[in-house]
Amino acid sequence: MEPLLGIISLILIIFIAYSIDKRNKDKKIINEKKKTKDASLFLKLPLFQGLPMPENTLCDILSCPTYYEFNLNNTTFKLDKNKLQDISLKTDTEIQKYYTSSIGGAVGGAVLFGPLGAMIGGRTKKKTDTTVKTYLIFTYLKDNEVQYISFNATNSLSAHKFVNEFKKNNSNVNTTIEL
Repeated sequence: MEPLLGIISLILIIFIAYSIDKRNKDKKIINEKKKTKDASLFLKLPLFQGLPMPENTLCDILSCPTYYEFNLNNTTFKLDKNKLQDISLKTDTEIQKYYTSSIGGAVGGAVLFGPLGAMIGGRTKKKTDTTVKTYLIFTYLKDNEVQYISFNATNSLSAHKFVNEFKKNNSNVNTTIEL
């Protein structure tokens, strides 16, 4: 029993060491990307809409001194910070309803109350799932039209840093658009 415990411990130690090494390498790559662009923030999120690339394509988002850079599949898009109107996090709640039937309930009902119990115990039941999705949205002006670039930030804990940086650096200049 002891040799098995030793082997399991060794495998666990190797896995932990590998995970730490991988995380350190990923951090080093991110820091190098930020340093070469003089970027204050870096984030990797799936594209939702707003760029001519497929939805859910992973995108590197960098906040450089005068622009935001979006890198997707070896293609780079730059958004001048002077064109930026807002950066925000918005949520979308999706409620899904579905129906399930219980085989176990039908068997239990049949044992206790016969065929009628099987029908009652196995009837369909309505269940509800609620899914909340969060989007990081860049709002900007292009040719005097409001445009949006959005990313799925549901699983991101760092997306709010872009919002906070924008709010901190925004000069609150009002924009008027003739309709």
